[in-house]
Amino acid sequence: MNERVDRTDASPAAVVDFIEGVQYPCSKAQLLAQATRRGAPRMVIEALERLPEVTYYDLAQVMDRFSRVSP
Repeated sequence: MNERVDRTDASPAAVVDFIEGVQYPCSKAQLLAQATRRGAPRMVIEALERLPEVTYYDLAQVMDRFSRVSP
C-alpha cells in the first residue's frame, strides 16, 4: 500500500519526510535547517522547535523525542 503523507501537518510521517537527508549526529538547529530547506510548513517547524537541545544520533532518537513533545 502506498500511503500519501499529508505534508501540511506535524505528524511523525511528515516530520520524517522533511528531515530526510540530514546527516547524523546532528543538532536541533540542523534538523530545523534541513526541514526549512525541504520546504516544511510552519506546523512541522513548530514541532521541531519543541525538541530538546541535544545531539541526535539517529532518526529513532529524533522520533522518540518528538513523541514526548507532541500534543
